[in-house]
Amino acid sequence: MSLLALSIQVYGKPEIAANIPAEAFYPPPKVDSAVIRINLYPQPRIPAPFLDDFFRLAKAGFSQKRKTLRNALAGGLRISTTESENLLRTAGIDPRRRAETLNLDEWGKLVKAKP
Repeated sequence: MSLLALSIQVYGKPEIAANIPAEAFYPPPKVDSAVIRINLYPQPRIPAPFLDDFFRLAKAGFSQKRKTLRNALAGGLRISTTESENLLRTAGIDPRRRAETLNLDEWGKLVKAKP
């Protein structure tokens, strides 16, 4: 999952509205395209009081793709690796995982574990 995909899932459910073949463009790209529609939820899936912290954590986690969450969060949040590891363990997340492997619920647990 990417930061964009995660962000969209906070606010709504994405679905493919239309497929656009490569031939519809000039010059034609080597891939087909799609138009997506985002069906908004009545309320964000992350409670409003946690949204700022949620996006700060997510941006930090995705800022260094090849890093484990322990290291990416430490660098992005300017905390020690011990602090980031403790935060992840409190949320029940293995510190060796990478940001793209977490789902929205796990990111929600992480933001709620933040002191």
